[in-house]
Amino acid sequence: MKFLFSSIGQKIQIAFSGIALAVFLLFHLFNNLVLFTGAENFNNMVSFLKSIHLLVRILEGGLLFIILLHVINAIFSTIKNKNANNGQYAIAADTAPRNSKTMIWSGLIILFFFLIHLRYFWYTFQIMSNNTNYFEIVLKNEFGFLGHTPTAIFYIIAILLISAHLKHGFISVFKTLGIPVKYRDPLIKYLAFIFWGVIPSGFILIIIAIQIGFIN
Repeated sequence: MKFLFSSIGQKIQIAFSGIALAVFLLFHLFNNLVLFTGAENFNNMVSFLKSIHLLVRILEGGLLFIILLHVINAIFSTIKNKNANNGQYAIAADTAPRNSKTMIWSGLIILFFFLIHLRYFWYTFQIMSNNTNYFEIVLKNEFGFLGHTPTAIFYIIAILLISAHLKHGFISVFKTLGIPVKYRDPLIKYLAFIFWGVIPSGFILIIIAIQIGFIN
């Protein structure tokens, strides 16, 4: 138990919770890609998910636990690192990658993005009846929804931050797990690229398709 709260233990928790969140994004993208197939298919998919709401609630509870595990450990790890350096980051500024010093800030912005997303999509879907046109909700030209251009721009910026966060996160994961460089580089080049490159691009493509009217 003591190991879990040590510096290396917290890094491992951050690593594995981060991987779990990246896998969630993959499945979330698959669901969102149904938007390209039209309103009927998307509405049927959401209605099906609502019909198995008990299972979905269990999965959502697990996801919430993973997010809290990731965020709390990231904050405490940052505080420990700051205290270890007596708060003097000026010296490290010349040697540490910029992303490593901004991970906590980009992470907080991403957390804010998730809260907005939950408020306007997850919560709205929960209070709607099964015969609701969920497709139209996604495309609404109102703040918080993807038909609203300022919201769409905010989403794209947030997704780009998620991409950068994931890229640095995967590099950190491989280092934390002690994977040799000769294996680490191919993993970063191919496996990690799916998560920090392909998946964010898929979400951005959906947003752009909605904005230009390709999805309507």
